[in-house]
Amino acid sequence: MRTETGSDRSMVMVGLLPLIAGAVWLLMLRQPHPVEAHAAQQREPALVAERQLLAPAQPRFLGVVVAGQDAELGAELAGQIVKVFAEPGERVRRGDPLVQIAALSVLGVEGMARAQQAQDESSVRSAELALETARDKADRMDRASAAYSIGDVQAARSEARKAEAELAKLRANIAVDHASLRRELARADKQILRAPFDGVLAARWVDAGDFVSGGTALARVMDDARFVRFAVPADEHGRLLVGRELAVALSDGAPMLHAKLANVEPELDAAAGLGFARAKLDPVAAAAAGLLPGARVHVLSERASPLQAAGDSMGETP
Repeated sequence: MRTETGSDRSMVMVGLLPLIAGAVWLLMLRQPHPVEAHAAQQREPALVAERQLLAPAQPRFLGVVVAGQDAELGAELAGQIVKVFAEPGERVRRGDPLVQIAALSVLGVEGMARAQQAQDESSVRSAELALETARDKADRMDRASAAYSIGDVQAARSEARKAEAELAKLRANIAVDHASLRRELARADKQILRAPFDGVLAARWVDAGDFVSGGTALARVMDDARFVRFAVPADEHGRLLVGRELAVALSDGAPMLHAKLANVEPELDAAAGLGFARAKLDPVAAAAAGLLPGARVHVLSERASPLQAAGDSMGETP
């Protein structure tokens, strides 16, 4: 009996050995090999990108970058550009001179003024002489009234009063002409275009020596603030709130910029079913990205980065 019992135990032990070996093998399979773990870490960014592509896309609205202040400066009078003070791309301060113009209406104005003054003096002397003659005639006729008829005496007095009125009218006209000339000179003296605010001289369309007509645009100044003006569908337009955090995508794969909704235009384009809004970009980030007015971008309705979206999708995966 003892021999049979020992034999049974040996058989049981022999039968358990494969089970124990299989369990050890399974435990070894559960532990990743160092090489495989390293390869998995290398594949993780690709998996994140794949989950990012598979994640639900956020609504994107097409927009264009604009400056906070943008001014085109023009000539008040026709004239010639005599001096330029700044080149395109240079920074300017408010009040800095940009372009100086010599107005054509006052070129050679000193000679014209001297000629006009001589003519006015001659006209005044002639009118004063006519007045003196008329008064002298009226006085002589008054002293010898018996030798003249009453009608002749009254006519002489009327001529004297008429000469006096003509002289006063002439002097008034001369005063008006002189005032107009002074105003023209003052306008000419002010024909120096100056920067209306701090910013950058974005463009200058004239050079020294060029002739320009009144109203011609000469230069353009923009400030450093950057906004994005974008269009949104009518249903989304009604949900926009000033101060809302937004994200601006410059291009695929580029880091997104922070923006804040600055204003929402109340009118809607009924034909297109769109409304418009402006978001202010972070000035430091906008300057670092080199954003210029006119650049096209995309505005995301929610400020969430693609990595955050990918992380959320990873967290939801069981």
